[in-house]
Amino acid sequence: MREKIGDDAQERYWDSISDEYHDITRIDCSDFHYGPQIPGESALHILPEFSTGMTALEIGCGGAQNSVWLAKRGVRCTAFDISRKQLAHAKAIASHQGVMIDLRIGSFADFRLKTLASQFDFVHSSHAIEFVENPRDAVAEMAASVKKGGWLMISTVHPVYNGDWMAVADEHDDVERDGQFIVDYFNPPDDIRDEGSEHVVSRAYPVSAWFKWLREAGLEVTALEEPAAIADAPYSSDDWAAHGGQLDVIPSTVIFVAKK
Repeated sequence: MREKIGDDAQERYWDSISDEYHDITRIDCSDFHYGPQIPGESALHILPEFSTGMTALEIGCGGAQNSVWLAKRGVRCTAFDISRKQLAHAKAIASHQGVMIDLRIGSFADFRLKTLASQFDFVHSSHAIEFVENPRDAVAEMAASVKKGGWLMISTVHPVYNGDWMAVADEHDDVERDGQFIVDYFNPPDDIRDEGSEHVVSRAYPVSAWFKWLREAGLEVTALEEPAAIADAPYSSDDWAAHGGQLDVIPSTVIFVAKK
């Protein structure tokens, strides 16, 4: 049975790592990012056109760099996160970039998007939904927050990424190569992240499960990407950049764009 992590534990964990995370991680506000060490929107071109007056909601925003990117294009942005420290960084980043973002604190369990009276032209979440207890319900909630004709973007951990790296000798040339081993693709292992006495769990699901949940929520999937790593990614750190070629051969992130 998968471990359940309550909202209080989630908040404590993200508060505890927030300052160090922003010290060691580089996220470029001049591009829309989808995850660590992979191409941004300037390379993928999978999002709709944005214009002044459109509205957007970012879920699990962290430093809200994607909301900053949208705000610079005239989009009215709302962003929420479970961590007050993360939101403090988001406020500082938005101020430095000269944009206004409506920052709110909350989680899926208590906030559930229901305090937001209006729907949005664009709802997006980059590498946050893997920490949600029930992603199927979360997708439904996110879809309900999208206007008719609007768009939803979810990027999350790819199921193969939660496997284990191991060296395997090729049977043809007897050369030892690194490869990814996963016991059960349909039930990928959890990624448990510890910080002192606090920890959270990142959960992966088959790509087909996300596709099914989006379709059940009444959305049409318009893009599905599994990008390989690049050198000049808009979201990076020294650790991510030193992946030793592993992320060149397996995807760490799966991206969905869907229209209502």
